[in-house]
Amino acid sequence: MKRHCRLVINGKPVEARAGESLIDAALGGSILVPHDCRSGQCQSCRVTVVSGSVDDGGSGHGRTVLACQAAVAGDAEIEFEELPLPEKRAGAITEINQLSSEIAEVVLTTSAPLEFRPGQYVRIKFSGYPAREFSPTFRLDGSFKQIELVFHIRCLPDGTVSGQLGKAIRPGHAAHVQGPFGQAYLRQDHGPLVLVAGGAGWAPIWALARSARSIQRDREMVVLAGSRDADNLYMLPSLQWLIDDGVRDVIATTEVGSALPIRPGRPSHYLPLLGLEDTVYVAGPVGLVEIVKNKAHAANAQCYADPFLPSSQTPSLMDKVTRLWRSREQPHRPSL
Repeated sequence: MKRHCRLVINGKPVEARAGESLIDAALGGSILVPHDCRSGQCQSCRVTVVSGSVDDGGSGHGRTVLACQAAVAGDAEIEFEELPLPEKRAGAITEINQLSSEIAEVVLTTSAPLEFRPGQYVRIKFSGYPAREFSPTFRLDGSFKQIELVFHIRCLPDGTVSGQLGKAIRPGHAAHVQGPFGQAYLRQDHGPLVLVAGGAGWAPIWALARSARSIQRDREMVVLAGSRDADNLYMLPSLQWLIDDGVRDVIATTEVGSALPIRPGRPSHYLPLLGLEDTVYVAGPVGLVEIVKNKAHAANAQCYADPFLPSSQTPSLMDKVTRLWRSREQPHRPSL
C-alpha cells in the first residue's frame, strides 16, 4: 500500500495518507464533507466512490461509504452532493400550537433565514435547557415564511424539554439553532418516491412531500403516515393537501380506533411493491424505520432515514471544524 495517495474529491485533487479517514483527508485539502457525529450513526457523511481504493470500514452500501468510517487505501476519487454548511441562528418562540394530545407545533422566528434541504434536521437549544434535534417542516396547510422554522414535537409528560412546552417554555422564550445536518434530504431524481412516517416523524416527511410537489411535480409519489391512535393523526390536513394537489396514493393508518378512510395497522403494512427505481424515505419510531429499511434493502431500493441519537450523546465538533474551514477560506475571498 502506498504511504501517500492522491484523492480526488468533487473534482479537486488533494494529498492524502494511507489509513486516514476520508473526512480527515478532505479537511487536509480544505474540503468539508458534511457530517455530524463522526461515529457512523448520523449517516450525514455518506459519499460515492467513483474509482480507486477505499477501505469502507464496514460502512459500504453499493458504491457509497461513510467518510468518517472509510479510510484511504490508495489513489481514489470520491464525490458528494455539496450541502448547506451548518450555521447558527438566534431566535425565539413565536407560536406553540397543540396539534393533537401528544404533538405540538413549535414555531421559531430566527435572526436570519437558515438554509437547509427538506428532510434534514437541526439542533435546538431553548435557553436554560439541553439541546434537542428536530426536523424543520411546513405548517400543516403547506405555508411557510423565510425567517420561520416550524417543528412538530412529541410532548412527553416527563420530558426535560418537551414536557415544558407551553409551561416554562412559552412564546417569547429564546432559542439557538444549529444546522442543518442529516442525509435524508430530497435529492434531484426522477424515480418514484415512497414516503413513510410514524407520529412526529411526519415533520421531515411532510417537508419532503411538500417540497417535491413544488420542484419535482413529475415524480410519482406514495405517502404513508400513521399513529398509534386516531386522536394523534395530526397530519390529516397535510395529507388532504397532498390529495388536493394531485397525489393519488395517500394512506393514513392507526393501530387503535381506525374507521374509513383511515386504515388499520401501521404504515409499513401498506408499502407498495418496491424496486430498483424507488427511493424510500422513512421517519418515526425505531421499529417502523427498521422494518421499512429492511424491506427497501431487500428490494434493492434506495432508502434514507436519519437516526435520532440519544440526547446524552456528546455533541460533535462540527461547529469548530466549520470555523476552521472558513478561516482557511477567508483570505481567498474577494473584497466587496
